Amino acid sequence: MSSAAHAKRLGDVDFSEIRYRIESIGVAVRLNLVVCAGGWLYCAATWDQPNRQTIASLFGFFAVVALLFVLIPHQRIVRSRWREVFFTAWSLSSIGLAAAVSAADGGSTSPLALLFFIPLIFAALSYPLAMVVVIGGIDYVAYIVVGATGNSPQQEYVGFFALCLACVAALCGWHARNQDHRRAALLAVSRADPLTGILNRRGFEERFESELSNASRTGRPLGLITLDLDHFKQINDTNGHAAGDELLCAAVDAMKRQARPMDPIGRIGGDEFAVLVPTAAPTDTARVAERLQRALGDIAPASIGIACFPTDGVDREELHRFADEALYVRKHGRAEPKPAAQDDTMSLSWATALAHAVDERITVRHAHARRVAQFAHKIAKGLEWDDDRSEMVEIAAVLHDVGKVAVPDRVLRKEEPLSAEDWIEIRNHPVAGAEIVARIKGLEQIVPWIRHSREHFDGSGYPDGLGGEAIPFESRILAVITAFDAMTSDRAWRPAISAADALDELRQASGTQFDPECVALFERHVIATFERV
Repeated sequence: MSSAAHAKRLGDVDFSEIRYRIESIGVAVRLNLVVCAGGWLYCAATWDQPNRQTIASLFGFFAVVALLFVLIPHQRIVRSRWREVFFTAWSLSSIGLAAAVSAADGGSTSPLALLFFIPLIFAALSYPLAMVVVIGGIDYVAYIVVGATGNSPQQEYVGFFALCLACVAALCGWHARNQDHRRAALLAVSRADPLTGILNRRGFEERFESELSNASRTGRPLGLITLDLDHFKQINDTNGHAAGDELLCAAVDAMKRQARPMDPIGRIGGDEFAVLVPTAAPTDTARVAERLQRALGDIAPASIGIACFPTDGVDREELHRFADEALYVRKHGRAEPKPAAQDDTMSLSWATALAHAVDERITVRHAHARRVAQFAHKIAKGLEWDDDRSEMVEIAAVLHDVGKVAVPDRVLRKEEPLSAEDWIEIRNHPVAGAEIVARIKGLEQIVPWIRHSREHFDGSGYPDGLGGEAIPFESRILAVITAFDAMTSDRAWRPAISAADALDELRQASGTQFDPECVALFERHVIATFERV
């Protein structure tokens, strides 16, 4: 496997490269301003020649564009998926300037044609190879066009200049290819364990963060397995470090045979390892852990701990803590760790993390899920529900829209009315949300509440067209709460309305879209204290 492919397989981010690309924007702005200043001086020195005002105006326009680049959020551009498009467009604008001013100054013999070299050299110093090839090809063709169509083109001059430009383009491509290879090799080395070839701690944590972000967006589970080789220090002390190194390599080979190709393996300490199992629920993660433990049994017996997102934690620290505690339970017989989802002080933290991912995607300007949970808490308190039922309805309120992780961004962020095809996507989200929650042990009770939270009292809702008391009472409560909060918050396609107007809307839809009893409960237990929510 090539170093570039290896770096891609690791799925890491080269932060030094990002920093370099951010700095290159400032350098390019200053370089463009210097070029424009030089162009104005050239125009002033040759003002008796034709088209001086046009050429000076072109340099002036390009200087303004360069200054505007100072105002853009450089870091956001470089970290976005539009980074290469942005840099390509910038280089093409430089080539366009070179072509325009050269053509206005007589074409092939104009000294301004030297400007064709600048975007090419800049691309070689900071762009990946593919972009350098594109910029080089466009740059070369642009000069040929200017040289062939200018005033009294001299074929010998154009040919020799084009040859020089092609040679520089070839050198720039060669340099960019070597830079890409060096970058990929350094990236791989900085994230790989030199002894075993798997991810080192830095590489594993970056991959963990990436997989965790993906799990949060999609609502899929993620398993973490931590392993600690038993009696490794004794082997090292007795047989020497060479024997210890051989044992570590053999253990990694055994783990690779049992793990899936998509499961990253990392060495996070001397004899400590970790394995990520994307899309694996707790039972699936446990099966992978058992396979790993059996495979290591004859080579290097190990103690193993597992944790799963979101049941045991919602961030790296929580999941690592839970898996490490589970490992030491097996190794030293301590008390079993308590999942974050069952911790009284954190019972909603993992649910809130999932809901926040949805709020971010639909670009609501406040914590919609948290607000809905606050309203649900007030109603549960007013109805004097017991603690278990109150907590469950709050969790359901937080997770009521989690199925929208399966809805495409083009639908969620659409600013115009939804089409029939868009509504098909939207109507599937309660089912997707119920399926996500059904995977989490202990939340079976709220699965139907989430599935039917978009049903209407008159049977016109979705996904199953239930009506009246066939809809779970908690779902009818959630329908009223979510509608009120949606109406009183700004969205991309419309501004918020007042609480009074939203309440009027609820009353008008009482008996059709909403359960009249639930509307009355909402008005009694929430509206009276709405200003303090």
